[in-house]
Amino acid sequence: MCISSLDEVYRFLVKNIGVPDLNSGTQNINLIPLSNIDYREKIRGTMLSLAIGDVFGAYWEGKHKKEIEYINHFLKGEKNETTFKGIWQTESTILTSESLIINQSFNPEDLANRLIKQPIMGIDKIMEEFVTNYRDKRLDWYKSGVSSINVEAVIRGVPIALINYGDFKELKLTSAIQTAITHVNETAIVASILFSTAISYLLNTPAFSIKSKEDINLFIDTISTSIFGIETKIYPIGKNREIGNLYTMINKVLKEWTYNDYSIEEIKDEYGSSSNSLESIPLSLYIFIKNINDYEKALKESLSNRKTDTIVTMVLTLLGAYLGLNNIPKVYVKKMNNSKELLTLSDRLFELSLKNKSNNPYRRMRDAKQIEKSQDELDKLLWQGINYNQKEEYRNAVTTFEELIDKSSELKKNDKIKLYIIEAYEGAGNKFLEEEEYGKALKYFKKGLIYDLNNSIILSDIAITYLYMDDLNKAEKYAQRSVESSPEYEIGREILEGIKSLKKKK
Repeated sequence: MCISSLDEVYRFLVKNIGVPDLNSGTQNINLIPLSNIDYREKIRGTMLSLAIGDVFGAYWEGKHKKEIEYINHFLKGEKNETTFKGIWQTESTILTSESLIINQSFNPEDLANRLIKQPIMGIDKIMEEFVTNYRDKRLDWYKSGVSSINVEAVIRGVPIALINYGDFKELKLTSAIQTAITHVNETAIVASILFSTAISYLLNTPAFSIKSKEDINLFIDTISTSIFGIETKIYPIGKNREIGNLYTMINKVLKEWTYNDYSIEEIKDEYGSSSNSLESIPLSLYIFIKNINDYEKALKESLSNRKTDTIVTMVLTLLGAYLGLNNIPKVYVKKMNNSKELLTLSDRLFELSLKNKSNNPYRRMRDAKQIEKSQDELDKLLWQGINYNQKEEYRNAVTTFEELIDKSSELKKNDKIKLYIIEAYEGAGNKFLEEEEYGKALKYFKKGLIYDLNNSIILSDIAITYLYMDDLNKAEKYAQRSVESSPEYEIGREILEGIKSLKKKK
């Protein structure tokens, strides 16, 4: 299915079942495949590691922490000839893989049919409800999904990342559509996009190359950017019931965990560890990050969670994509009695991935080397500017965005980028305002105003600056413009009323 038809399908879903609009305020991610990476081996590692996590997670679910200490003896012992086969998470992933391979593209109706025709061991209540809606009540596939926030569809969608590791647009749309088949909740859809982006990012990252805090922050920034601007709903999260969504959990809370090096137990106690996407996705990413170059330690830490096996599956799937099959301890792979089937599917997925020229590093280098180099420079400047904004280093952000616009003036017309630039100028202006450097504050506010002449916030900022400069006439002028631009903006109205009151007293 090509991008245009995927786009049409998703627009249909936005209109008919209310899934979130992916084109409103969202950002692009430049996924860059590398010529020195063996993607066949990486895809094999992802599929095998997913199955290992599924098996061991299900087997050890509910066990006490002391029992998990015997993992080396039980799971790695050569004398123990017991082998395992993946349960529902592996089976649903296989169904997605088969659908992609047989159709040589993504076909949502075919995937929906496979999910009801082939019984899945350990099927959960959400999938049971979907099956009832689609098979028994004979609803359309796009009307059979359930409003669930859980992560089942996130894991099922891993093969989509394995064939789109260089194509974020198709990855985003396909991840969202496949999720909406069974889970129509906004957060579930966003979780799939984020996790698939993480898998693609790690496929494009050489094994054992993530070592510094900067490397980890770049990973977090990239995956959080993949869902920026999509979510419209917020939830009370954690024991303190702070209001947030998946973006804030990744871009803010996960960064805080990483910076402070919290223990897994502290996080589980404070934020929970259920299959709820707002709990399981951040926790899985954190366990992965804490043990990013140690497969066995990551497995042990993820098994310490007694509530759900999805944590183990997601952690090991991330590790499989990052490390590749050759770096997974062989004794774990030998425990899988369906490894040959999974390796065959992996090879077919790799072959399918090469049909998309965006995934082929050699073709990309040959066809658009200079364009990509230029675009990569622009992307780096853009992400750097966004990062400065997030750190509230607004003057650095302004310098970066000015360099970006100097290199490509066309970006001035991009509404999404304009928002970041306005944020930088407004933030820098407020810094100068705090330092009582009113002339510099005005300079930055007015530069930001160029990008949106009716920006009520900046108009109010300028009014306040003139108020500090004791120029009530100009202050009133800009406050009036702020109110006219956004009558609902209460701060603007309060500033205007205050200025008028001061003028009367004078």
